[in-house]
Amino acid sequence: MYEIKAHEVIYKGAHFRSKNECKRYIFFKQLGWNIEYEPVLEDVKGWLPDFAIYGDKGKKILVEVKPYQTKKDFETDYAKSVEKKIHDSGWYGNYDSVLIFGSVLSLGEDESSGTSFAGGKCWRGNKYEENWNGITGIQPINKHVYHCEDFFVYSNESFAHSNDCDKYIDVCDEVHSYLGHIYGSYNGCYSLSDEGKEKIETAWNHAGSEMRYVKRVK
Repeated sequence: MYEIKAHEVIYKGAHFRSKNECKRYIFFKQLGWNIEYEPVLEDVKGWLPDFAIYGDKGKKILVEVKPYQTKKDFETDYAKSVEKKIHDSGWYGNYDSVLIFGSVLSLGEDESSGTSFAGGKCWRGNKYEENWNGITGIQPINKHVYHCEDFFVYSNESFAHSNDCDKYIDVCDEVHSYLGHIYGSYNGCYSLSDEGKEKIETAWNHAGSEMRYVKRVK
C-alpha cells in the first residue's frame, strides 16, 4: 500500500500533496480546529509536518497524515521509519504533541471505556516527562523525550455537562493521559457522547463529499 504514488490535488486554492491530506484538511476544518497546512517551522529539522493545530492556551500540535488503515499498519518497518524521522526532528522541544492520522476515520473501538474509537497515534513533549516517571509502558526515545506508544481517542467528556457538548471535539491518549491534546480538556476519563459521534461522522462524510470537487494536478 505504501508503494502507491500520492496524487496531488487543489482544493479551494490550496495545493495538497495527496488526497488523504486534502480530506483531512476538510475534516479538521469541519471539527472547528485551528489548523495550518504544511507550516513553516524553523525549529523542526528534517521533517515537514502535514499540519499544525493551534489549540487552547497556546497549545501547538504537529500532525502527520499517512495511508494507514489499521492499528497493525503502525507496526510496519515503514511506520517505524516515519516515527524515527519525526523524533529525530527535535519537535519535542517546542511543541506539545504529535498526532499521526491514517486514511480511515476509525482504527477500532477504544480499549477502555468502549464509548469512543482510536483515530491514530500520539506522543507528548517535554513538559509531560516528569508526570510519566515510573508509568508502565513509557519508554524513552532518547534522553530528551519519552515515548508513550499510545493511540489517541476522540472525546468530549469534559464538555458533556455544558452547552458545548456538541461543539468541541478533543483527542486524548487511550491509556496514558486523559488530558486533551487540543483543548486541554480533562474530566478524569474520556468518553464520546452521541452528539459528539454525530459531529465527527458528519464532518468525515462532508469531507468525503467535498472530495468530488478537488482538481487533480497533472
